[in-house]
Parts: sequence; structure tokens; C-alpha cells
Amino acid sequence: MKNFSRVLLTGTRASRLSVAQTENALDRLGKLLPSLSFKIIPMPSPGDRDKITDLREAPPDFFTRDLDNAIIAGEIDCAVHSAKDIPEPLTGELDFFRLPWREDPRDVIVLPGNRREIPEKPRIGISSTRREEYCRKRFPGGIILSIRGDIEQRIAQLDEGKYDLLIMAAAGLNRINLSHRISEFIPLEELPTPEAQGFLSVTFKKGGGTFNLIRKLFLKPVLLAGAGPGCADNVTLRVINALRACDICLYDALCPVELLDYMPQTAERLFVGKRKGEHSHSQEEICELIAFYARKGKSVVRLKGGDPGIFGRLAEEIDIMDKFQLPFKVLPGVSSLTAASSATGLLLTRRGLSRGFTVATPRKSGSGKIEWFSEGELKSFPQVYFMGADDINEISVNLRKNAYPGTLPVAVVYNAGSRSPAIVCGTLDEIAGNPNVKNNSSPGIVIVGKNADSLFLYSNYGALGGMKVLFTGSGRLNMEAERSIEMFGAEAIFLPMIKLSLPSGIQMHLEYILKFDWLIVPSPSCAVLLMELMEKTCTDIRKLPRIAICGLGTATVFRENHIYPDLCVEEKFGQEGLVSALKKRLKAGEKIIKLCSDKALSRTGNRMRDAFPELEEFHFYNNTPLSYSAMPDFDAVLFTSPSAVDAFIKSFTVGVLRGKTAVSIGEPTFKSLGGASGYFNSLVSYEATVSSMISTLASWKINCNILEILNKGKL
Repeated sequence: MKNFSRVLLTGTRASRLSVAQTENALDRLGKLLPSLSFKIIPMPSPGDRDKITDLREAPPDFFTRDLDNAIIAGEIDCAVHSAKDIPEPLTGELDFFRLPWREDPRDVIVLPGNRREIPEKPRIGISSTRREEYCRKRFPGGIILSIRGDIEQRIAQLDEGKYDLLIMAAAGLNRINLSHRISEFIPLEELPTPEAQGFLSVTFKKGGGTFNLIRKLFLKPVLLAGAGPGCADNVTLRVINALRACDICLYDALCPVELLDYMPQTAERLFVGKRKGEHSHSQEEICELIAFYARKGKSVVRLKGGDPGIFGRLAEEIDIMDKFQLPFKVLPGVSSLTAASSATGLLLTRRGLSRGFTVATPRKSGSGKIEWFSEGELKSFPQVYFMGADDINEISVNLRKNAYPGTLPVAVVYNAGSRSPAIVCGTLDEIAGNPNVKNNSSPGIVIVGKNADSLFLYSNYGALGGMKVLFTGSGRLNMEAERSIEMFGAEAIFLPMIKLSLPSGIQMHLEYILKFDWLIVPSPSCAVLLMELMEKTCTDIRKLPRIAICGLGTATVFRENHIYPDLCVEEKFGQEGLVSALKKRLKAGEKIIKLCSDKALSRTGNRMRDAFPELEEFHFYNNTPLSYSAMPDFDAVLFTSPSAVDAFIKSFTVGVLRGKTAVSIGEPTFKSLGGASGYFNSLVSYEATVSSMISTLASWKINCNILEILNKGKL
């Protein structure tokens, strides 16, 4: 990667903790984005200069003000803060995003270095109302005292005898290697901490293009979802799945409240409804809240009754996404329009009676009064023609005859509602001659009017925005792959190159496998097959021997089944790492069995066999290559195993990768692809998981975008 002289000046407070946590954060960012370099600029803050003011009475920007002003003045490019120190809301000229790496969020008790017991009436140093309330309950005879200073200064005051105990954040102590001073961790159930505790945030000047790019790696798309009308039965499966995975839901008055039961218990529910002029929040406040939670890295669902695009003020919420370049996705809902017509018999179209209908509201925006439509306004309404794509020329001609201008925007939407709809935009004069319309035989819906202008098409702010990502792994991994690919704004294309299956009669051998001391499970797919077999045979998971695995992906499969492997190698995912780890754990006389595919058994040069002569390699599943005659269009491809690479090359040859990007799940797969290539980009996943493969691709893509900016000298 080319090195550039431009360095991002990164401000932080001058304390040891602030500098240490900033160094750690920038080191991680640098590994993800090697085109960037950073220089730390330590600066004071009002809270560092003023050691007297009680923090319970301090202003919101007590620890950020000088850094905020330095960013606005252009003296530094950004600043790194403890997330809980950032004022809400930020000053209007600043923007932010939260980094995903969290330290322990709990508070702790710190005692003097020479003491293990807490006196009956301890002098307690605290710095927040929340901690004060906890101490008054737990230590009713305690003396509550304010304490100021950085971590070392506070601990020094404790050891000097000014206090008997301190309540502090575990995160700060861990970050400067003072975790040995922790006497007790306070459970979150007893002392809930701010949701920002343990996180770091980056602030920068609003509109900073480079930082807007960086934060794409850490933001989840906002899901603007339709709850459907009336009862919860009218919601779509995609909306239910979104609620199941969200961190916060901002919901309207017309949303069935039962839908909130799909949310995780830890997720936040925020009512933002409006009914007949009574508003819990203004629309501007709702938009700001959506953007605020999204920049914290939270999974945000904005839930609206019916369909969000029909009188749901969706356009205003899209505007805030555009303003901050935040990734988003709209999940359409069943409209009350269809519920009022199709569900009642009052059908809006009947053969021989009506072939169209008008939908409108009698009130103009900003007015509570009915204001009827002028003839010109009625004519300006968008027009939608079902089954109109084949007749686009006749539609255009007749509209022109009725005095509609030739410059009027027109859009044809093919395969609406599918994973990959196609949209062709133009004008009345041009659309019929567009080759993308003339040569398309798919069903299409024609939209005519100013609303059909291509300017209104949604922007894709995802890190992989617009890319087509081909996933070649086993179908069992498709759901995880699709979720991660869509999270970064790309389109998932599935082309499994292998089929994994259990051989007939394998049930009879399960008891034999369970007799060994150690069981090696080489991949997530193998773990899934093992779990399926145990469920099918009603085998108690407690019968499993000690389990050795490589990578977090395999560990996740087991943990989802409440099984915690005895040995998990998180680095050097190949045989080398597992051999080294097993040698440290294996005792004399212990028997090892490794579950293998038919292909793995046939490979020569097996390092594990050489290291453990007593190892038994067991044919547990079949790995069958699949072949295809046609290759779908793609920009990047993900390979989850050497066998997937082999099958891919056999079907299409390695030449189809020219100009593309290939991501391998680990070094063995990377090597089977031929390693680094001169004519396609070849990457290795940071971790051996499907989600990490996609994160690796996203980091590479953002790095390329930053390099383009650097080359143009615009950073």
C-alpha cells in the first residue's frame, strides 16, 4: 500500500488514559485502513484545568470544549474521546461516530493498596449522581465525598488515606494496565452504567469526507420499516427479522404494539407517535434522533404504521440520511389503502367498472384545514401504470397528446420487491427508445411525474455500496452471508460451489466418535453437521469429548448450541496453529479424532498426521463439488474453503477473476487460490468467519476510496 505524507492530526486530552486509549484506537484504525496515518495532539480541557468543580455540576462539554474548538478552527482533523464525555447534542459544526471496540462497561470498587476490608462508615470518593445513589444504598453509613483528578491522581489520594474506597470505571483501569487495583466488579444489575461507558467516539468537522468514509465501516443501516395497518398479522417477515436484531426502535402511534415483543429484551423502545395534532416529538426531532442513534453504531429500526412511503413523511427521514451520508434501507409495508379495499370488498379496480384510482390527502402540508385540489394540481399527481412496460411507447405518445411535456420524468421499475430490482429513468420523449427498456422482457411498473425523477432514487451509503458480492460457500451459511453483505450495502449473489452432506449410516458411528478424549472440528459447516446429527439422534451434548476448533466462526456455531469448546485457536487458523495449541494441552495416552470430509482424507502432506501419529481422521461428511455453465455478474467473490476454490476454477477458470476482488476465509484457502495475484485483488479475512470476510472486503473498499481522495489531494 502506497504511503502518503498527509497525516491526520488527532486530538485527545493529555491524560495518560486519554493518550493510551487513543493510541489503541488509532492502531486498530490503521490496521483496517493502511492508507491513513495519524499523529496524536494532546490538549487540555476545562475539566483538566479546573480540579475544583464537582463533576455532578459540570457543563456537558467540560472535557471536550477545547478539542471541539480546535476541530472547528482547523487546528486538528479529529478528536478521540471517551464516548460518555461527548455532550448531547454536539455543537452544530461537529459530527461524530462511535468506534465498536468496547472495554468492560462495569463500575468497580477500588480499595487502598494495603487494605482488603471496607470499614463500617467508609469515606467514598465518587464523581456522579448515579454512583452516589448506589453508595447510599449499599453503604448507608458511608460518607459521600466528591473526587477529582485523572485515574492516577485519584488512586494517589486513596492511598494517601483521604478516602477508604473509590467507585471507578473498569474500562479506564484496564486501558492503562491498572486492573490489579480492582477490588470488586459491581454487577450491572446492581449499578447500571451509561450505555456509552467503555466505548470511544471520534468527532470531526461536519461534512468531513474522509471521516464519513471511515465511519461506514462501523455504522449499521437504519431500517425505515412499515408495520402494516391495524393488527400485527399484517407485518412482513423482513420487518419482524429487523425487530429481532435491533438495538432501538422508534415507533409511531399507529404501529401494533405487539410487534415490539419481537425485539430483544435489551433493546430500547422509543415512542415518537403523533395523533391529531398531539406530537410526542416533532418530525425534526425524530429525524435528529434517528441520525444520533445511527452514529452511535446502533441497529436502528424506524417503525411506521402502514407503508412508510405513503403519507408517512419518509422523504424527510431520507433527507437526514442524505445529510449525514448514513446507510439505510427501506422495508415497505402493507398499506392501509389495500387493507381498506382488498380486505373489505371495496376493490379499487374491477374489470368493466374501473381500471384505475386516485389516492390523495385533502390537507396540504403545514395546514390542518382541507384545501381542495386545483385542476393543475390533479394533473401534476404522479401516475402509475401496472403492466405498462411493454406499452411504454403508447403511454408516452398519449400523455404527450394530453399536453404533458416531453421533459416529464418517467421511471420503469422491473422486478419490484425482488432482491435486485432494475430501474430505468428517462423522460416521456426518451424512455421508449432506451435500450434498457426496449430489450427488457421482465414485468415492469411505469411511474410518470416529477416524483419519477432519478434524483429521488435512494443513495447507497454502505461501505460496499452498489457492489455485487458472490458467495460460493455452502448453502448453510447463506443467511449469515446475506445479512452481513446487505449490512454494508452490497447485493448478495449465491452460487454454492460445494454441497456438504452426511454419508448414509453415519448415525451408527456417532457413539464411536464420542469415545475419544479430543474431538477436532475443522470448520463451521462441520460443526453445523455435527449439531444436526446429534439433534436427529437425540444425543445428549454432555457426551461430547473435549472439543478443539479453529476460528470464531466454528466457536459461534457451538455457542449457539450452548457448547463451549475446550480449545479455540483464534490466530493461525490452519493446521499449524491447531497443532501448536494441542501439543500444549494433550496428555499422554489421550486419543484424538478429527472429523474430515472425503476430500480432506485424500490430501497428502498432512501436518497434523505427522504431529500426532495416534490421530484418527474420520470420514464424517461428504464434500461434493458443484458445477455451473453460466457465471452471474459480480464485483467480488467470497471463498470459504479450498474445495470451493477448486470447484470454482474447474467450472469457470481463474480468468473470470480478472479485475475482480477475491476474499479467502483463511491462509489455506488463499494459497489454493494461488496467493497474491497480479490481475485480481486477493484478500485474506481478518478472522475465519463469514462476517469477517465481508468486513475485510469493506475495509479494503473504503481504503481504496480514501486512496482516491488522497491522490486527488482533497484529504
